[in-house]
Amino acid sequence: MAVIMVPMQTKTEQQPRLVDEWSSVLVLILLYALQGVPLGLSMGSMPFLMQARMSYTAIGLFSLAGYPYSFKLLWSPLVDTCSLPRLGRRKSWIVPLQLASALVMLLGGPSIQRRLDAGDALGVTAAFFVLVLLAATQDIAVDGWALELLSDANVGYASMCQTVGMNIGYFMSFTVFLALNDADFCNAWLRSSGKASTEGVVSLEGYLRFWGVAYIVLTLAIAALKKEAYAQLLRVVALPAVRRLAVVLVVCRLGMLPAESAAAFKLLEKGVSKESLAVLVLIEFPMETVSAVLAGRWAVGKPFDPWFVGYRLRLALAGLSIFLVRFFPQGAQHLTEAPLAFATLALLGVATSFSSTLMFTAIGSFYNKISDPRMGGAYLTLLNTIANIGVTVPKFFIFAAMDAMTTRQCVDPATSLPIGGLPDDVCPASAAGHSHAAREHQLCVDAGGVCAVLRDGFYPVAGVSIALGAAILFWLRATLPGLDELPLAAWHARARADKAKTS
Repeated sequence: MAVIMVPMQTKTEQQPRLVDEWSSVLVLILLYALQGVPLGLSMGSMPFLMQARMSYTAIGLFSLAGYPYSFKLLWSPLVDTCSLPRLGRRKSWIVPLQLASALVMLLGGPSIQRRLDAGDALGVTAAFFVLVLLAATQDIAVDGWALELLSDANVGYASMCQTVGMNIGYFMSFTVFLALNDADFCNAWLRSSGKASTEGVVSLEGYLRFWGVAYIVLTLAIAALKKEAYAQLLRVVALPAVRRLAVVLVVCRLGMLPAESAAAFKLLEKGVSKESLAVLVLIEFPMETVSAVLAGRWAVGKPFDPWFVGYRLRLALAGLSIFLVRFFPQGAQHLTEAPLAFATLALLGVATSFSSTLMFTAIGSFYNKISDPRMGGAYLTLLNTIANIGVTVPKFFIFAAMDAMTTRQCVDPATSLPIGGLPDDVCPASAAGHSHAAREHQLCVDAGGVCAVLRDGFYPVAGVSIALGAAILFWLRATLPGLDELPLAAWHARARADKAKTS
């Protein structure tokens, strides 16, 4: 019997070397960073800017602007099948989408600013819906391009590129913009004494204009410098493994979502300044980058190990944030007024950022491990779409539930006793931007009273969700290890079909 000698790969050959593909890595980070700019505005800064003008229900309505990112699967086959050969399969979409985003920012910026100032939640939501739609479609193309730009040895690091890039864009549009838009921050750090102003140094309109120009310049550079080398989706969704993973992705963040989404708003209601929150987020940014690299390396072998660590930590921190919000000193605007409370808040934010990035990068590595490269970006888009649905769809109902469970009453500020003879809805959720609500609120003021919260819906909603998240954890511990042990054939529709033909 002849013995066939199979050459073994050396340890050096098995190790991914990103240094060999640094230009592709930089291009991917840049593209994901550009996507993070509108997402950082829509999911970060805009709810903060709207909070002073609108109700939680209006903020929940604005969350609809993020829906394109959750339902991009619906048009991902189009992105993967239609292209202009001379421009390239992926750049046929990336280049025009980014140029379209630039035009929306440049031409629509003044209108968005006016609608925000007027408290027009529907108008602002519609404008950002378009921006997120363009970014979501671009994400489909970039996900597919990542599988082609990186070699098989390095493709697992595509999720690291996505995490780092998205965090950079999100950081610019959330932390940096929110700080530069806040008058208190600018007066304290950027303006000389005697030159204080009631406005920040950068308006929303100006920020959109800047990125509109930057989009055009960077898009043309990518188009000039970087060259490029759907019917299966229903079959993929029908796979038992994919269906099980889909349930995991939809429910896994329900436990911490209410606390993470609304805690910052509750702190603003207690008097914390936007400037202080912006500084705290600034501290979190380095941790996001470090944890992305750590998770990228940790997740190469067993991606669910760091994911479980991140989940447990994140759920516990969400529970702690509820107590921190409850007992945070009322009226403490700046760090010097309550150093211990703000230090605790900073530590909580850093730890939450670490755990969130750990989960995101680890699950991204698992996506790249199981995805079928023959389907391009459609497979990754499918998984990301399902995961995003688990965040964007519940958010509207979470904020609406908080508003519905919150009760307010007009009371005498001196005695805290209710003032009689007033309508039941004299203290609405928010008076800004709503004429009827403003009139009702004014009745309380004219009677010499103030609107006091009798029951805050944040606490019951967030508390029940933490308990739900703990129950979900037990189910996840029994489900995820089995998914990780499945062969690639269980995740690839074509591979399963070919196997059936040969059996």
